[in-house]
Amino acid sequence: MFAFSKKLKFTVAAVAATAAFIMVSCGGKKVNDPESPASAAARGGFVTITTPFDELESIKHKLEEENNIPCGLGIGESNNQGIARTISADDARAKLATSIGTQVQRLMESYAQNVNNQAKQIWEEGVRQLTNEHLRGARPFKTVTQFNQETGVYQVYTLMILDPAIFRAAVADAVDRAEEFELRVKKDDMMAKLDAGIALYDAQYRGR
Repeated sequence: MFAFSKKLKFTVAAVAATAAFIMVSCGGKKVNDPESPASAAARGGFVTITTPFDELESIKHKLEEENNIPCGLGIGESNNQGIARTISADDARAKLATSIGTQVQRLMESYAQNVNNQAKQIWEEGVRQLTNEHLRGARPFKTVTQFNQETGVYQVYTLMILDPAIFRAAVADAVDRAEEFELRVKKDDMMAKLDAGIALYDAQYRGR
């Protein structure tokens, strides 16, 4: 009986030691440890990717958010590459027009707090009219084309950047047309901000 008890104790100890070794070999992870989102995604078949859209969106975000330079990012799809490029460019111009409006609003919020609403509206409309004249002639800054061999479809990404010198000239001209706006807006600060955007564009993007 005593011998059987010793044997049982030895067996239990051996099992416990084996379990401890397995836990250490597996990094000590408990069964109920929460799974990281990355691990769960990988297990489900998802992987992190970088697309042409991500690359162009990064450039667009930097220019718009940090430098007040209007940009438009368009996408076009077609079985005809030329048509896909045209659709993409048209979409980029439409997005560029929207971006111009966003930049005008941002400038007003930063530099025209003391201007009445009527003067702001006249100035905003003036900037839009002057810059929209250049949208048709805007040229893509960068275009990326992808082709799906299974479907025969072309997908084209187009990033269009409005020359910030054009945007600055429109802003300045619109200010000069609105007397009250010119008197109350922080014109020097606003122009200095736009000049900084022009300098960046000339150094890093013009002619590319």
